[in-house]
Amino acid sequence: MGYLSLVGLLIMVLVICDAAITVLHLDAEGWAAKCVRQVVWRTAVVVGGGLGGAQRLVLGLAGPLIVAGSFVLWLVLLTGGFALAVWPMMATEFAAQTDFRGQGHNFVDAVYFAGGTVTVLGYGDLAPLSTSARLMSLFGAATGFMLFTGMATYAIEIINGIAERNRITLTVHDDTRDGDGLTMYAEHLALDGVADTRTRCRSWADGLRELDEMVHRYPLVAFTYRSHRHEYDPEPVLRHSAEAAVAALVASEREPALRTSAASLRLALERVQRTIATIYLGRGVVRRLDDPRPTERDHRAVAEVARRLAEQWDAWDGVYENGAPEDKAPESGAAEDKAPGDASARPLSAEGSRREAAETVYRSRIFLDALHAWARTDGVPHAWEVPGS
Repeated sequence: MGYLSLVGLLIMVLVICDAAITVLHLDAEGWAAKCVRQVVWRTAVVVGGGLGGAQRLVLGLAGPLIVAGSFVLWLVLLTGGFALAVWPMMATEFAAQTDFRGQGHNFVDAVYFAGGTVTVLGYGDLAPLSTSARLMSLFGAATGFMLFTGMATYAIEIINGIAERNRITLTVHDDTRDGDGLTMYAEHLALDGVADTRTRCRSWADGLRELDEMVHRYPLVAFTYRSHRHEYDPEPVLRHSAEAAVAALVASEREPALRTSAASLRLALERVQRTIATIYLGRGVVRRLDDPRPTERDHRAVAEVARRLAEQWDAWDGVYENGAPEDKAPESGAAEDKAPGDASARPLSAEGSRREAAETVYRSRIFLDALHAWARTDGVPHAWEVPGS
């Protein structure tokens, strides 16, 4: 076995490893697939940014192109590596129905044989004679079959994952009624009471955990597979969740029964923010998220949230003064919120809640600014930043 054969086999092994990491690893992507993602996404962002209203259309094509580009690159590299591996053997260890264009070892013929073997077609006009050539052919067919099987499986999983992500975005979109998380939380607190508001916070936290798991599982397409419909965008989910988390932390100053659900939503939000930043936004953003330093602007935002919530206190108090149903009473469910030994269930002081609320405001601002810059899309102000609110 010559030098070219060893190089070809090494290329094949690297391609299979790259595909296996991308398809089978729960929170990683291969080097080749990552390069395709970065190149295609940056190209789509640049092209879409210059087309104005057509930007959403261009970004919507990025996800399918990333998947298709990764598959094509794997196939090209696998076929090229196999062609290099068998090329030195073509003249003496293979039999052909016709001469290799009179040369006996043309590289094009090696590519032809490699393509037919990797795709498991095998036309039969080139046949291995020696044991080493037969083993090489068997290895090429086996790796090709594994690659095609893995790509088909991964494509199905991607579609299912994107469908789950869209379900989460639609849930938040419908809950906020195309509004914002702060208003949604305040209305639920005033009209539905503490128990239902806790349930809604837990539901959103579960959605954020599912989103975090999807980003871990499918980093190749989790935030690059976009839809033409704005309600499927992931950015509003993260913005509204931050607004609701800040509102929950501020509201927990008055009603301790809200503290554990508020902490759960905040922790789920922080986790998914860090995961997305690690994969897509860079270490600089990750460092700022890990070390939040709220500014006066962030503290003013918390004060604005407190003011907005205060507008609902009278309506909220009126519910209980008139006799709230038992399942909406502040005391109900407070004990079941607190799991033994759960650090997030420990009571927080009002000062601690305000501090965590300011840190959440800071993280959301830094994170969403970076996310919109990465996609070159226009950001939407948080509810506490709307002029005149």
